[in-house]
Amino acid sequence: MHNIRTTFDNHIDTDHLREMALHIWGEDSQAMMKTFEPSEAMLTKYDNSIVKNEKAIRGQRVLDIGCNHGLFSYMASRHGAKHVMGVEPRGMFVDGLNAFSKKHDLSMEFCKAYDTDLARLVDQHNIDTVIMMSMDTYIPWEERMYDLRKSDVKWIILQLTSLPEAWMEMNNDMTDNIEARFGKPVGFTLHYESHNVDTRAVINPLHRDKADPTTGFQHISPDGGVDLTKSHFFRSLRSRNYINKFIEHAGFTVESSYTQDDPISDPTSVAMAHGVYQWYLLRNEK
Repeated sequence: MHNIRTTFDNHIDTDHLREMALHIWGEDSQAMMKTFEPSEAMLTKYDNSIVKNEKAIRGQRVLDIGCNHGLFSYMASRHGAKHVMGVEPRGMFVDGLNAFSKKHDLSMEFCKAYDTDLARLVDQHNIDTVIMMSMDTYIPWEERMYDLRKSDVKWIILQLTSLPEAWMEMNNDMTDNIEARFGKPVGFTLHYESHNVDTRAVINPLHRDKADPTTGFQHISPDGGVDLTKSHFFRSLRSRNYINKFIEHAGFTVESSYTQDDPISDPTSVAMAHGVYQWYLLRNEK
């Protein structure tokens, strides 16, 4: 991995990492942080989202949509971003990261907002580069990409879950019938139902106002358990060919693209564990 661990170590301040965790999760986080080591999955994401895209980060005003714990917002700053805005709906992350950034006088700020606020935020804050990592399965991705295409953003860094076409091959008769009635098939989007019982609960537009605004944890029923009646939702996975066609259709220029070669063990990411991540650097030329 072209010595990506060395690159990571050269750009990280481990004291900063511990403080970021402390500001978000409190003292309970510190025992874990004493033995922190970046996983192969984390290094792969860092390499393909930050290191290989430094030309779209250095000297730029960067917005990281769905920034979570802020690690990649922080790494964008360490790789020379002029200013970084992290967007995240969970209050404990936003408040903790803002406190950390203010303490160290870093050129980072964090905003409690949703993907639907993206167009407004990139305009108000004169954003040059948008980082969008693993947001595509949770949000109306195409709508947000249209928003960015119409904006003055110069660069978009994407980390997507992209399914190989072979996962859902159509036979010749089906392809011919579809083409005769609707047009040439260019890929597929797979929709599946799930229960949003984790900290992503606040992005469910139907019930986000009832989820815990600080932690983002899913709705709790009167008996103290998870209220599954408010957690049911649908996720979407797109095929690689469709993603490529949509990017072309929207008018972006592909500067670079990387596809995950092999599955990487990662309990936090089904996509990483199945080897289906894809990264893009897009130019938004007018």
